[in-house]
Parts: sequence; structure tokens; C-alpha cells
Amino acid sequence: MFSTPRLPSALLALALLAACGGDHRAGRAGGGDTLYVGVAVGLTNTARYVNVFEGVEMALAELNASAKGGPVLAMRRAPAGARSVVAIAVAFRDDPSVVGVVGHTESAATITAAAIYADRENGGEHAIVAVSPTAGAPEVTLASEWVFRVCPTTVEQARAAARYFADSLGVKRVAVLYRNDPSGTGLLRAFDEELATRGGAVSERDPFTEDITEFDAYARRIAKMRTPGAMIAGNTTEERPFLRAMQAAGAMPAVIGTNPPEMGDTAAARDLKGMRFVQLYWPSSSPAAARFATAFRQRTGRAADRWAALGYDAAMLIGQAALAEHGDRHRMRDWIAGVGRARAAYAGATGSISFDSNRNPANKSVLVAEAAQ
Repeated sequence: MFSTPRLPSALLALALLAACGGDHRAGRAGGGDTLYVGVAVGLTNTARYVNVFEGVEMALAELNASAKGGPVLAMRRAPAGARSVVAIAVAFRDDPSVVGVVGHTESAATITAAAIYADRENGGEHAIVAVSPTAGAPEVTLASEWVFRVCPTTVEQARAAARYFADSLGVKRVAVLYRNDPSGTGLLRAFDEELATRGGAVSERDPFTEDITEFDAYARRIAKMRTPGAMIAGNTTEERPFLRAMQAAGAMPAVIGTNPPEMGDTAAARDLKGMRFVQLYWPSSSPAAARFATAFRQRTGRAADRWAALGYDAAMLIGQAALAEHGDRHRMRDWIAGVGRARAAYAGATGSISFDSNRNPANKSVLVAEAAQ
């Protein structure tokens, strides 16, 4: 079991950032007719996550419309004064009107917050469930029994990409560029293992960080070695300079990335034209995915993307559990854990979700395709 160090008691003072009140003994939400779902997204570049908020609000609106009496579900953003992952997690945990959290979107942040959501300081008395839309590192759900995710793990994403290189493209020698964090290093290991089972090999292993994205040297070596494939496990902010570096080096291998350009980002789509991406949401993949795409466009005037669809699915699970268990946090956690086992699987926008014993969606499909714009 992955463990997170206990936090100093002084951090409990961060609860003052939340609008607290009421009684949440035994994990129950405080009094009132509204149950809130907190949304913990990136502390910076919040515009990037606007569709997460839209997806969450859309899910809660649908649940409210179909509910027959009972409490109303509403979204709560992180307190304006919360300046860290820890502060956000403490604020949501210690607000008795918040019954669950959608987030965090990054693996490292989710792992950092896991012990707080489990309320290890108080023996779990005020623990609260968190469902991450996009945190893919295997360690995420091992960090706490209160953390779930609706996306495939980076291991599953990496294996799908390796199979696509070997089976669909016939590429058996691949350079891997990966973010030097739990998600990136886990992806590298899984990709290497899967490619090897198909007679291939990872020829270069090149780490980077969010702050260091100088790819010129990597690109020159890939070009010199005439490596036919490259996998980059990063965001568009890393994918675009990597492709520019490859073009400057005079070579262009087949490239798969882990994050397609955002919907409507025509400049990124133009720069990344020809790349293939791991797709966590594809509108034509199922009737539920298609219905979500149509409803999201009608609601927002924009095309649905992975942020919207995964945020929607996470909020739907929390909201359904909240209504079924009347906001009791501990019973909500058990309700979600039983999806696909004690109760029917959830037919989500991003595919059918049945949670395994590690709170990961079991057997969830991963697509590799060019980005849809």
C-alpha cells in the first residue's frame, strides 16, 4: 500500500479557508437542502480546465432534473484563498456541506491530497471521497482508499500506444520522451514492457519537466539514429516544441502523444497535424458518448473534449452516490466502490465504468487516433 506522510497538525488551520459549519460526525454532510460537489483543478492556467467545470455542472443539473424531491446538488469551486493542493483538500474535507470532490487532475497533486481526503489526522472521521478525472499514475489510487479515478491508468494508456506502434504502424523501435514524475515514469515502464512483447524496443529514454522543455538535443539524436517512432508523454506545451525540434533536425518519425490539442485551439491543431494521440474520450465511441457530445454543444456552444467528459463522469458518480446515500460520506464511498460489482456498471460518456479492487475503472478501452477538431 502506498503511504503518504502524516501532515503536521498546524495544517488543520487551513480549514479556515472553507466556509465551514454544521455537524459532519460519522462522515455525514451538514444540514441544509444542498449537497455540494467540490472541484479541485489546477491552481494555474484555470482557463485550460473550463470544460471540467462545465462537465461537472452539466452532470449535477441532469441529476437534479431527474431527482424526485430530496436535496439539490451544486458545484463548489476551491476557495479563492487556497494557494496549494493541500489547502484545497483541507478546505473541502472540512466543509460539511461538501460531500465529494472531483479532482485532482494531475497525479502528483492527487497523491499529495490523498491522506487529507482520507482524514488520517482524525482516524477517518471526516474523510471525503475524491474521484479524479485524469490522474493516471498507478500510485494515485494506492495512496488512499478514498481516491478513485475514471480515466484508464497511464499503464493502460502506454500499452495501447505500444500496441498501436507495433501492430498498426509496424514500428518496432521507438524513442520515449516522458515527464519526470510518477505518471511519466510509470508510462515509460509499461510502454517498454508492452513493446518488448511485440518484438520491439525503446531506443531512447528522454526525461523532461514542465520547466525544462529543451528538446533540440533529443531531436538531433533521434534524427541521427533514424528512429522511426517517438512517444511523448506530455501536454501540448511539450508536444509542440518537440515537433518543431524534430522538423529543425530534418526528420519526422511517427509520433504519438498523450494529450491532444484542446478543442478550438486551431494553432495547436495546425502545429500538431499528423500526430496521433491517446484518446480518453471519442464522441463516436458509444451512444452515451454521442449523447454527451450533443448535449454539451447545446449547453455551451463548444465541442466536448476529454476534460468535459471525464469531469462529467466523475461528478455523475459522486452525485448518484450522494442522492442514494443522502450525503453520508462514508456510505457514499462504499456506494462508489460497489459500481460494477454490488450494483450495475455506470454507462458513462467515456465508456462503461466498473471499479476494481484498487478503485480503477476495469477494462476501459483506450483509443489512439488523430485529434478531432
